[in-house]
Amino acid sequence: MAVKLPGLPELRLNSPYWQNVIMGILVGLTAGLYVALNLLGAGGGRPNSAQMVQVVNATLCAVWFFSASFGGTVLNKIGPAITACLGVIGYIIYVGSLWYFDQTGKTGFPIFAGVAIGISAGLIFVTMGYIAMSYSEEQDRGTYITMSINLQAVGACVGGIIPLIINRESTEAAGVPSVVYIVFIVLMGIGAIAAFLLLPPNKIIRDDGNVVATIAPRSFGQELKANLEIFRDWKLLLMVPAFLPAECFLVYGGSVNAYHNNLRTRSLLSFIAVVLQIPCGWGLQKILDHKQWKRKTRALIGLVVVGVPLIGAWTWEIIRVRDYNRAVPPTKPLDWTDDDFVAIFFLFMLNWVASSLWQYIILYFLGCFSNSPRKAANYAGVFRGFLGAGEAICFGVDSIAVPYMKEAAVIFAFYTAGVFIFLYLAIFHISDTEYFSHEEGVVIPKHVLEEARVDGTLPEMTVCASQRDEETSKTKSLM
Repeated sequence: MAVKLPGLPELRLNSPYWQNVIMGILVGLTAGLYVALNLLGAGGGRPNSAQMVQVVNATLCAVWFFSASFGGTVLNKIGPAITACLGVIGYIIYVGSLWYFDQTGKTGFPIFAGVAIGISAGLIFVTMGYIAMSYSEEQDRGTYITMSINLQAVGACVGGIIPLIINRESTEAAGVPSVVYIVFIVLMGIGAIAAFLLLPPNKIIRDDGNVVATIAPRSFGQELKANLEIFRDWKLLLMVPAFLPAECFLVYGGSVNAYHNNLRTRSLLSFIAVVLQIPCGWGLQKILDHKQWKRKTRALIGLVVVGVPLIGAWTWEIIRVRDYNRAVPPTKPLDWTDDDFVAIFFLFMLNWVASSLWQYIILYFLGCFSNSPRKAANYAGVFRGFLGAGEAICFGVDSIAVPYMKEAAVIFAFYTAGVFIFLYLAIFHISDTEYFSHEEGVVIPKHVLEEARVDGTLPEMTVCASQRDEETSKTKSLM
């Protein structure tokens, strides 16, 4: 029996909304905790472990490119539950390897863990994008995307508050205690079990009684072929420069944080940053789902709100680090009681929030071009694949101690190119709906059909198709 909560969709396992919430929690328990570790600098380890962690993370992201790019094939074949569970397991191995390295100094396990989490990261994020983009209606896409990424930020908040409390009195550049790793592993283990609550789209029932989509079974070869064909989508390929820097800020920010600040300051900055991301994400969602605006208008305003601060933050960052010498770390790391802390605090917040909201924009734009679960899985995979490739390059560059100013300048250039690419797509290629583009398996919501009938904009062939889909949907819901 479904439970109705005030102001929220009814609470039931096969609800699109609550499936997205479950997926967001899983991302929070995996990628969110991973973000918390990396924002501490050196993966939460001692400063002299920074280079090892950068090399491991470069391995992670290189593997991530392939696992994400072809993760849509896996997801479409085995479903979201098993895919997400496999996605959680690699994160558990990764956290365990950092703990092992802190205790022993041996690198074999961490390098293996880099491969494991690379595979898992691709799978978990493909599943997240798949559910956020295809289980939502077009009018609520911003809400679903915001929910998913904000719950990742909640995970990072939980991960950030633990070391902040433990290290609040420490002014040394020390490592993270073992208890932090243990708590993270336990939380991720809970996530691996919870992954089996996820359901495929043909078992997800909207509030109007229809399923989200009718998915006919296909062979692995057919899924792989469809995955490869997505690389011929020119809009997707045009967005690649926007994908590449999308998580480089995490690598760069963690590295500068470890270089310049002591542990309690790093802990405070990382915690406050992810806390601020959450309300800012909801504010962006209000723009992206504004019912009185056309989708093109929402996309343009959202792009300006994120893009202008993003370019400003990275310009400031280039100026800030122009005199940093990575070969000569500060003799006394910055503490939150120092005079210079206020400027560093504001720049870190601006950079983190604007850069994190860039991922919301990318997923929203991808969601504007399709409602198909299969295509959403492949879109999310390609996005996360190239994001992983960009992050791998950044980890590799950072591991050889390229000057921070050069690193920041390259990231700035890619973000700026991405803003102009999205500006072009928003003006010329975003339409008000993709529901009537006859995508295979997509079931059009009843209210959308009714509104189109009233407006006289419903194509005749869509009437017939929607009737067939509705009958199929009712049959599926009874199975």
